[in-house]
Amino acid sequence: MSITQKAAASSSGRTKPRSVDCDSPDDYNPAAAVLASRDAGPDGGRDPQAAQDDYLLVELLSAALAKIRLERQRTGIQAHGTAESGPLPRAWRDARGRLWWKAQTLSLEGPGNDLELFDWCRRPLGSWPVPLSLSEADLEAVLLEGDSLSEFAEQAADLVQHADVEAELVQNQVFAALMLCARMNGGDDDAVQRVYCRLRRLLIDLPVLSDREVLALAWELPATDSDHDSFLAKFVRVAYVHHPVQAPGKVRLRRCAACRNLVDDGAVGCGTPGCAGVPERHEVACLGGYWTQHRATRQFFHDPGLLEGRLLDHLGELVDDMLCVEDWPCLDAWDMALTFKDQEPSAEAECWAVDAKDCSSPALLARGFRCDSRVLARRRIIVIPMHRLKTPGYHADLERELQGRVSGVEVLDERTFLRQVTVRARQSGERR
Repeated sequence: MSITQKAAASSSGRTKPRSVDCDSPDDYNPAAAVLASRDAGPDGGRDPQAAQDDYLLVELLSAALAKIRLERQRTGIQAHGTAESGPLPRAWRDARGRLWWKAQTLSLEGPGNDLELFDWCRRPLGSWPVPLSLSEADLEAVLLEGDSLSEFAEQAADLVQHADVEAELVQNQVFAALMLCARMNGGDDDAVQRVYCRLRRLLIDLPVLSDREVLALAWELPATDSDHDSFLAKFVRVAYVHHPVQAPGKVRLRRCAACRNLVDDGAVGCGTPGCAGVPERHEVACLGGYWTQHRATRQFFHDPGLLEGRLLDHLGELVDDMLCVEDWPCLDAWDMALTFKDQEPSAEAECWAVDAKDCSSPALLARGFRCDSRVLARRRIIVIPMHRLKTPGYHADLERELQGRVSGVEVLDERTFLRQVTVRARQSGERR
């Protein structure tokens, strides 16, 4: 019995799920559910309020699944362990209650028990017996792939502001440790910003760290607490998982040649969304051990940061007296701020504020986007990677979902953005 089955059984006392349509799962018609999956608004389109409620329902379910996984990891329960899980998280109960009320409103039958709802989570959202008002792309998504969270669910869980769930997410702990290390090693605001950028880039470039690299970083960032424990060491312990070795030497691993994520033996591809890299052998020289990124660090910092890293690398080739690039300005208010210096010395330079976003769902991206006003800019731009454009209507869906949430924000794909920056930088050179 999987961990989700054990969690449901301990909560409901039932181990056998009912059919989702009161007859047989084989009789269920997914195509009919997809056609009925949007709540109609006054103009025949998707009702914004229904969409907001349904996205919150999905986010709560995803956050609950993330919470269950964390509890399983904390207690050492494997995916098919023998110990039973504790009570289901509050977010799960809230989501199931919302789903029940929605079913009642539509005169439909909701999930009969928690096991049945777990079963629904493994189906495309557009095929649920209770229709959800989501975007066409998101109706194809699932929350669980086997016993693991899908990419969609990972990103949906990240949006939930729910005290008993959000506090448990490792990404918050990583961010807090990063900020503390930057502040304690920076003598002034500029120094704090430099350390912050150094550590953010570390998470993008180095999914694997040797203990020798950590020692070198400790010389660069030496601040310690009252117990002489360095803030860098605290950050590494939260963001990475330690693997001891029996004797000093080189450890042989397999990683993706492009994004540097570790890959399993026998894997022929990377598996990171949008990465076309191939596995290669990699040796890590260490004294007593090495560090690999925690799964949450990879999910929420490294993998989405690959787009940020690519953009910063390309923009670095243009940096001169025409263009200034500031990484993660105001401690991550935006991912980058570009300043073009072609005006007179007394004139205000033109600035673009840029956020690089790699999200499986344009609707979830829009719901979680915040336009920070601390960076004064003429243009505010969201840049999406090229591989997301393989999802039909992704660009248009994102622009539509942003309407009414933020104003004056453009959406550009990675290639178009770099082309526009290059043209604008050349114009700066011509005007000087």
